[in-house]
Amino acid sequence: MAYKIKNNIKLLSWFNVFYNFRFYSVLAVIYFAQITRSYALAVSIFSIAQIAQAVFEIPSGIYSDKYGRTKCLQVGAIASFLSIIFYAFAHNYIFLVMGAIFEGLNRASFSGNNDALIYETLSETKNEKKYHYEFGKINSWLELSGFVSGIIGGLIAIKSIPLLFRLSIVPQLIVMMLSFRFIEPKIHREKLTSFSFHIKDAIKTYKSNQKVRLVSLAGVIGFAIGESTWSFQSVFYNLFLPTWAVSLVMSINFLTSAISFRLSGKLLNRFKTTAVLLYQEIYGRALYLIALIFPSVISPFLMATASVTYGPSTVAKSSLLQTEFTNRQRATMTLINSFIGNCFYAIVSILIGYFADKYGAVKSLLFGQIALLSVTFIYYKLFSIQKNSEK
Repeated sequence: MAYKIKNNIKLLSWFNVFYNFRFYSVLAVIYFAQITRSYALAVSIFSIAQIAQAVFEIPSGIYSDKYGRTKCLQVGAIASFLSIIFYAFAHNYIFLVMGAIFEGLNRASFSGNNDALIYETLSETKNEKKYHYEFGKINSWLELSGFVSGIIGGLIAIKSIPLLFRLSIVPQLIVMMLSFRFIEPKIHREKLTSFSFHIKDAIKTYKSNQKVRLVSLAGVIGFAIGESTWSFQSVFYNLFLPTWAVSLVMSINFLTSAISFRLSGKLLNRFKTTAVLLYQEIYGRALYLIALIFPSVISPFLMATASVTYGPSTVAKSSLLQTEFTNRQRATMTLINSFIGNCFYAIVSILIGYFADKYGAVKSLLFGQIALLSVTFIYYKLFSIQKNSEK
């Protein structure tokens, strides 16, 4: 069985390739606006997907911890397929809303579950120490797929934007079929427990484990502010670059992230996790602040270069948390963090939008980067704690 379960790792790479092969990813808002005839309603589809994810986060995590990683993976794959179906054949706002709800379920089913599946697969084959390497490699395919599909999608869009969604159905159909080929890891299972038990167990871990508390807090802040400012980056880029160049530079972020994920394993083999978290944060924050304080045609390229820190940061956070979680709570804890992050995102996105309307995209993005300095401080504290413990 051990040799068979190893296939989960290779299968997840192919799974990610097809999952993120979405020709519409960069141009979705234009398609939504064509159907709703309103940019406000078009943008609301993204918000609904985010809210739906928040609603499904904790229940899907408990489902994963109770009934298995592969079953949760299958639910997410089916939801992803249904989401694209509703988007592709939407004739009104209701169809788009249904697509957004299924997209939220899809994201929630994958966000903690897939990390746990990787860790437990490696644990069963006595290779859990390779988690950071395998996690980075698997996610590099996700980013590379986004880059390639984004470039091809731009060419297809010249003929038809709706065609982008209809062609994206095929990769999601493949994803759904692949989801039934995974083997469930033999994780330790206790008697089925209540929802309240999982929540109390999670709260106990937050209180007793300082590493989990600090990394979770940094992750929530980083996600909420980072995702909120991301949507305004194209507006900032457009101040200095033509629209076609904006799409190209935005796509480069996927390529840079893919490379950084691929190199993350080697980086974490050489440096401590807390050191990687701290130094990548300082590097990325410095580039963004320079680009925004001294805005010029170079700024978009500086900001695109900063995405090289995304891979090591994501892998380091996941590696640190996975080693601290028990099998019983592995997906639940990750999804609680994601749930809090999504709720915080809803608040921050409104503030970022308000600042953009009142003061412009540059000052709004700068406000976000200044706020993200709090994450740098948290990682510095985590780094100091570990350094002192080794003395």
